[in-house]
This record gives sequence, C-alpha cells and structure tokens, in this order.
Amino acid sequence: MTTILVPTDFSKCAENALQSAFALAERSKAGVVVLHVVFPNEALDNNIYNAFWTEEYLRERQQALGRWAERIRQPVRFGQVKTDVMCRVGFPVPSICDVADEIKADLIVMGTTGSTGLRGAILGSVAAGVMAQTALPVLSIPKNRILDLTVNAVLATDFRFDVSEPTLNVLRHVIADIKGKLHILHVTAQADAPRQTEKERQLSAALGSVPHEFHYLHDRDIVQATINFIESLDAGLLIAVAHKHSILHRLFFDRMTRRLAYRVHVPLLTLHDI
Repeated sequence: MTTILVPTDFSKCAENALQSAFALAERSKAGVVVLHVVFPNEALDNNIYNAFWTEEYLRERQQALGRWAERIRQPVRFGQVKTDVMCRVGFPVPSICDVADEIKADLIVMGTTGSTGLRGAILGSVAAGVMAQTALPVLSIPKNRILDLTVNAVLATDFRFDVSEPTLNVLRHVIADIKGKLHILHVTAQADAPRQTEKERQLSAALGSVPHEFHYLHDRDIVQATINFIESLDAGLLIAVAHKHSILHRLFFDRMTRRLAYRVHVPLLTLHDI
C-alpha cells in the first residue's frame, strides 16, 4: 500500500478519518493525500463577477487545508508521514473517484457524517456514493470513532471472496497489526446450513498468517445479526465485500451499505470483488 486518499469537509468526523489514515500510513509507509472538493458555486456567492476570484479562493482553501492537515499530523508518531493536499472544483462523488484514479490511490478513508445541517447530510450521502461507485477499498469512519486495531475485527462474508490482489494487499495491511483476532462471520437464513469447509480453507489461504476464526449464525436480518455479533465482541472494525457483478448489486449494496454505515458504530472497510 503506497497511497491513501482522505476526502474532507473539515468536520470532526473528517478529522477522525484523517487520524485513522495517518495511523495506517505510518505502519505501512504509505503517503496520504488530503482532498477538499469545492462545489462549483461555492466561490461565486451568486455573483458572476466573483468568478474572476475563483482561482484565488481555491488557493486560500488549499492553504487552509494544508494548515488543517498539518495540525492533525503534528504528533510525533505521524510526523514522518508524507502528506499532500489538493482542492478540486466539482461534485463530491465523481471528483473523489476521479482523484483516486489520478493519484493511483490504494485506499480511500473518509467520514460517514460531516458538518451539522445540510453539509452533514451531504457528506453522509457522499460516503455511500463513493463506496458504491469506486472499485477501491473504502474505509468509512463513523462519528466519534477512530480506527482501533487493538481490539477484535469482524469480516462479514457470504464466502464469495473474489477480490483483486491489490485489494487483498490493502486488507492485509489494515489488519496486519491487529492485537485482537479477526472473526469471520457468515450469517445465513438456513437453519441447518452445512459448514463451508472448502471455502473456509480458501479464505484462510488468502488471509495468510492473520489469526482468525470462523463463526456461523442463523438469522434473516443480516445487518442486525452482524451488529449484535460486533457488539458481543466489542469489535473495532467491520469488513464487508460488495459483489458488483450481481444483477441486484446496486439495490442491495446501496441499501445494505447505508444500513451498515449508519447503524454500525465502528469503522467499516468495504472491499469490492473483481
């Protein structure tokens, strides 16, 4: 893992996301790029003559962004992380995805809620939109949390774990220093479903030396069963895989991701299959 992208709106939730990104970057020797997207009309103030000052406005925003990122990076443990900042005019979801492609990001880290009022609602929808549209792993950080790998992590799976090697590499980096254990959870509506021994073996091979164990639960409400399991372990991270090649992916993923992102109060790492 070499590059982590962190979109921000300067909110406390975005600050927590940047702290989480710095922690990951410090361990993996990755660089961090902090992005602020300026809405097309933000610098115009409904006055066409102000369009001439848009470039200056962007410079001011970028300078403010640099000061904000540097303040969060100041602690000694993050001081060596290479950090770049950029501002981009556009709409958040496509701009974030475009920049991620341009800088060849390995991972996007972002908050699930933003500033109060309308901007908070916008950033929440932006997080869900980015998770649905990008092929990159996305680590979403909920309000009042930062990534904590000193406790257990949960990988929710249906055993269709067909991810690319770069995505698998990101997963390994994220959980490499986990102090607890990775708990792999399979929730099924079938009460007498057989154990997926061969698929367990394949997933174990993909995870390599990461300590882990498998769990099976019978429940029709996958999200609630997952939440209950996370709470029972006091887990600090949930990992889930989105299956883009499914015909029902768009409907399922949007609904499930929003439910997970807003109801699960731990960071959510979303991976995408190939």
